[in-house]
Amino acid sequence: MEANEARLYEVFEEIGITNYSVIEHKAVFTSREAEEELPHLAGLGLKNLLVREKKSGRYFLIILDDHRRLDMKQFKALTGWGQVRFASAEELMDCLGLIPGSVSPFGLVSAEPGSVTVVLGKEVTDAADTELVNFHPNRNTATLALSKADFVRFLTYMECPVIWEE
Repeated sequence: MEANEARLYEVFEEIGITNYSVIEHKAVFTSREAEEELPHLAGLGLKNLLVREKKSGRYFLIILDDHRRLDMKQFKALTGWGQVRFASAEELMDCLGLIPGSVSPFGLVSAEPGSVTVVLGKEVTDAADTELVNFHPNRNTATLALSKADFVRFLTYMECPVIWEE
């Protein structure tokens, strides 16, 4: 087990998150591959996109329904960001300790507190607290499911700013 995955489970223990499940599977690199590999997965299927604002260098982790396209103008209005671009593989490793294909909010365990703003799409915002959300546990050969309420508790513990799409 890699260090950032082990740290994730340590954080879960620290904040009392015990109700989660991990499903092992072959490596998947896109949300489409994940859907093909796990067609009957309960809960929200989500994709995670790390972008960096060019002028300030701020990072935003956008979490959307896996079938939704990112509308940069819409999210610019929501976040107030300037011009952004997708983070490079090197930036992804430096910021979250992850490689392409394993982007996950759980990579926040490797980030400096407050260095990444999480932007939750309407699908997550509107979900019930008991709804399951699914993310890689910092590797793309497994999927971890937990309740939205526990996920929000994780984000709070990680001290990251969160923007909720209304």
